[in-house]
Order: sequence, then structure tokens, then C-alpha cells
Amino acid sequence: MAIRVGPVNEPDAVVRRVAITPLICVGSHRYFERHGIPKTPAELSEHNCLLYGGLTEAANWPFVGRDGRFSVPVRGNLWSNSVETIRTAVLADVGIGLLARVSLADELRQDEVMTILDEFVTDVRDISLVWPKRRFVPARVRQVTNFFAEAIPRRG
Repeated sequence: MAIRVGPVNEPDAVVRRVAITPLICVGSHRYFERHGIPKTPAELSEHNCLLYGGLTEAANWPFVGRDGRFSVPVRGNLWSNSVETIRTAVLADVGIGLLARVSLADELRQDEVMTILDEFVTDVRDISLVWPKRRFVPARVRQVTNFFAEAIPRRG
């Protein structure tokens, strides 16, 4: 079983959507003290943006303004397909990340990081449980599925 954030394109799998999570543009307080807080998406060009390859918009972050949807090309010194790597870099004051809110829910509650550009970031992602299709689903898979289906929405 896997927990996936975002679209799941696996035809041989069972997919159970259990929650949605908003995307957030986020950085540490120390990073913003050193480099300033961008007030507009265009100002991200002056910052070290941490690129998560798991997003289809990895290097072109999606935003919404008065004239509708637009994207901003971003760059930085770290590109990774691991959300945990990007999360760790945000917490280590390396730069700004575009992540699912659930990835940093505890740190946001504890005021370790802060979101920016909230009025421009409106995209959400599905959180799904995924497991291989089988005729018989073991009881433990059903139990774990039910546990996560209840726990994940409360966490975010």
C-alpha cells in the first residue's frame, strides 16, 4: 500500500481518495529573515526555489491572479523527486518550496515555517491510498485503509 499526493495513473491498482490538501508556498523564518519575503510570484526569481519533481509544475509554479491562472518559472540549487528531501531543505533554511500542506502540517502548527503568497496559491491535490488490484483484499489492508482514511484528513 502507498499514500500518494496528486494524480494516480496506475490502471492495475485500487485507488481510494481519502482527502485533499492545498499546495502551499513555504519557507523557514530564518530563510526569510536573510533573503526577504516575496510579495508577488514574480519576485520568486530572486529566491532559491526548491524544485520538487513530483509536481507536474516542478519548474513553473502555478498561481492565480486577477486575470486568472498563470505560471512563474522558478529556479534553485536543489531539484529532487523526493518530497522528504524538499521538506528537509525548507526546514534547513535552504530555500522556498511548493509542497502539499500535509507535508509540513506539524511544522506549520508549531510556527517553524511560514506560508507566503497565499492569495496566489489555490491549487489542491488529492491524497489517495493505493494498492494492487486483487480478487481478495486481506483484512489488514482494509484495516490500514480505514485507519489512514480517518487519520489523514485530521492531520492536514
